[in-house]
Amino acid sequence: MARTAIVIGSGIGGLSAAIALSKVGVKVEVYERTSELKEVGAGIMLYPNAITALRKLDVYDAVARAGSFGHHGKYLTWDGKVLVELNFETVGLAGESIGIHRADLQDALADHFGRDRIHLGKSLVGFEQNGRIQAKFADGSTAAADFLIGADGLHSAVRQQLVNDGEPRFSNCFAWRGIAHGEFVDLPQESGFIAFGKGLQFGGMAVGNNKYYWFGAVADKRGARGRTTKMDVLDLFGKWAAPMPQLVEATPDDEILTHDLKDRDPISTWGKGAMTLLGDAAHPMVPFMGQGGCQALEDSIALGAAMKEAPNVEAGLRKYESMRKARTAEFVKQSRKAQSSSMTSSPIICGLRDFILPKLPVNLLFQTFHTLNSYEQPDL
Repeated sequence: MARTAIVIGSGIGGLSAAIALSKVGVKVEVYERTSELKEVGAGIMLYPNAITALRKLDVYDAVARAGSFGHHGKYLTWDGKVLVELNFETVGLAGESIGIHRADLQDALADHFGRDRIHLGKSLVGFEQNGRIQAKFADGSTAAADFLIGADGLHSAVRQQLVNDGEPRFSNCFAWRGIAHGEFVDLPQESGFIAFGKGLQFGGMAVGNNKYYWFGAVADKRGARGRTTKMDVLDLFGKWAAPMPQLVEATPDDEILTHDLKDRDPISTWGKGAMTLLGDAAHPMVPFMGQGGCQALEDSIALGAAMKEAPNVEAGLRKYESMRKARTAEFVKQSRKAQSSSMTSSPIICGLRDFILPKLPVNLLFQTFHTLNSYEQPDL
């Protein structure tokens, strides 16, 4: 008889896990606390490791149609001086990165999995294990299955019951994010950029269908503290080089997102018995390597492969955890280091950064991309 699973959370990690488990014969139902299927966030860059996962999930074509291939990239100073220019085609990585609106990615995953198996308005209040696992929801309903996957994000209710490790760690940075519509001469399709200032960083990339994702990150121990408007963004980035102010101006004020950036220290326990964690519920990281969603996609492949070969549920879940803990912990740590080096307010370090970056061999800068591309993910 086929195994059954409950997945808590319908974000990138939850839906990709549901697809991976379905591909290996598990009957899966997804439970989402919100009343509509809506991904929180603006854009995401899917790097080569995420592209590999999407191909294994058979969702690559739908995602590629909805997004924009990343063929060119630049690192800039705040006033537009080019520090580094990257051409992904020349190093064999054309088509191996896609910028996409998070909602479009979620739609592609939901369509592939099947929306009739996604239950909305189901806020988890707890779970019990007694042979099988039973989830209890705030509306009084319950669901039972052979195992449960907690993919419910940074403030995971599943994680809270498992390890109860309190609030996430504030990184002393916050960020604005938005989606601009239109055409921008300084930001063609299939391209993106990151610009550096002192304790400030601004990035933009095409995400398909004349939409452009942008973010503005700010090093500030106070956090955002109510700075949520377009004018707040322009107060800091309004005099930066084109197309940065123009991207902000082209975004509706009520669609600009503001978040304090948080993560958690890696933990040794992801699961117990017939449950485990996945994605941000397991290993939330600050976004300065762009690997949060990508690592969730990798998780899903590992989970599906582990359950496919497992003699029993608990063996499969512990195998999945052993496959993923060290790699994701390293990305948590490296993302913090990337924040430290790119978000510094020190004039001396900023000057060194702007001096050294143009002198680095392009192949060295591409090494990270090749590493992500060469990471071997199991078959489903």
